[in-house]
Order: sequence, then C-alpha cells, then structure tokens
Amino acid sequence: MSDQTIEVGTKRDHPEESPFDHLNISDDSILKSATDRHKCLRCQKTVKYFCYRCFDVVGMDRSSVPFLKLPVHLDVVKHEQELDGKSTAIHARVIANEDVDIYNWQSMPKLENPERTLLLFPGPDAKTLKDIPRDSFDRVIVIDGTWKQANKIARETPGLQSLQKVTISPRETHFWRYQQLSEHHLATIEAIYYFYREYAEAYETTTAYDGRYDNLLFYYRFFYKLIQDHYRTNSSKRFTHRHGKKDYIKYDKPIADSHGKDHETTAGTNNKQEPSPSQPASSSEQNKS
Repeated sequence: MSDQTIEVGTKRDHPEESPFDHLNISDDSILKSATDRHKCLRCQKTVKYFCYRCFDVVGMDRSSVPFLKLPVHLDVVKHEQELDGKSTAIHARVIANEDVDIYNWQSMPKLENPERTLLLFPGPDAKTLKDIPRDSFDRVIVIDGTWKQANKIARETPGLQSLQKVTISPRETHFWRYQQLSEHHLATIEAIYYFYREYAEAYETTTAYDGRYDNLLFYYRFFYKLIQDHYRTNSSKRFTHRHGKKDYIKYDKPIADSHGKDHETTAGTNNKQEPSPSQPASSSEQNKS
C-alpha cells in the first residue's frame, strides 16, 4: 500500500452493508487507531501500517495483525514497473509471511520443480482446482502487474510457459483504482484470496466454506472502507466516470451540484490522496486487471 495513504479528517462507521460483512475477517481497530507514520526497523523508511519493501508490520505489534498459514506456497512475480507501494499482493506477504515470497520479474529464481507448480493465469488450457489432483502440485505463482504487464511476463518467461495454468470462477472486484476493463477484473489480492478459498472448497471442506482464508483480505477491507469514508465525508468531491465503476462510493444520500441538482451516489477520485495498489494480474481472462 502506498505511503500516500488517505488522511481522513472525520472518521465514522457506516451501517451500510459492506461486501466484506459476511467474511470472517479479524477486527481492524488497531489500523483505525493508527494515525502516525513510523520508521521501518529494517530499511528506516517512514511508512504506515506496514513496510512494502521489507513486508514488516510497522507502528504496532505483529500480534495485532492476523497471521495465516497457507496450504500451498505462493510466489508472486511482480513487474518492475509496478510500484511496490501500489501492490495489493504485499497484503498476502504480510499476513502469511511464512508462505509467500515476492520476486521482481527479472530477478525471479529458476523454478526447482516446475512440474509441481501452478500458474494462476487464464488460457484455453487453464483448469479449475476441482479438475487438478491435489497431490500434483506444491506451489502456485501469481503475476502482479497491469494486464499488459502480466501478459508480457507470461509470454516472455520460458519458465512460466510450461506450467499448468489454474483459473478461478468469475468474481466482481471491489478495487478502487481506475481501470478500463470490466468489474470482473480483480485486484491481485482478490485473485489470491479466491484461489485459496476455492482450494478449501476443492480439497479441505466437505460442507460450506468456513472462512479460513478470509484474513487475506484484512488490509484490503480496511482500505476499501477508508476510501468509502473519505468520499462520504468529503461530499464536495464529484464522481468521475474514469473510476470505471458506477455507484462505487456508497453515500448515505445523493449529493447536489452547484445548481442544486441531485446526483447519484458516486464521488470523485483524487489519485494523490487514495491508497493506490496496483491494477493487478488475476487468474482468468474475466478476472484480470
């Protein structure tokens, strides 16, 4: 998450239904109470919430943030032009630090067992997890970057071309960054989360999914709510359809322009003030940004 994080003047909780209300995500009060930036103990950069270079929790005890163990190791291959402070994949690295590695594309290591590695990426040969035997893989790779960058990485990296591709079901994104694609093009952390959710459904649970991987969205939910609150409490900001999703901001009521005319419940976007993780690479053609 960028260190250009929103500073909200008036914070309040809203009773409106959130797309994350039904998920089993830990309480994020510790994030809401964090008002200052702190130096990362390793790199000495001043950041808020966590360091997106060292992947350490900053300004609070690590025990205040949920920790997850993942059943399959995750490697994130990030395009060099994708800014560290804009990558939502870093959320997974912080939350599940023992089971996630992030590499820049040009410095990614050689795959040791490519025959046992999945690539979360669309393609005519991509399969869903229910069609892949569990004992056939040990790792999964996700590409982090714009759709154009992700295509380039997949196309120009010989080590990735031979991997078994896996895809996830189409889902609606709740990402706040501008994109020209459809609402089914997910943020990277959304794609990661749905991969592990579908993993649980395919291999671990015999009944309904029980929320065991929902904390992968711990930071993502917080920043979503932060942006919603920012525009609700700054009603002078006007919606621009560059955002790409109608009614993204869930206002309490419509706002009026200078002529007194009501507008629907959407608001403007100020890119210098928003948290701005990347337009990501997801796992299927319907799920790419």
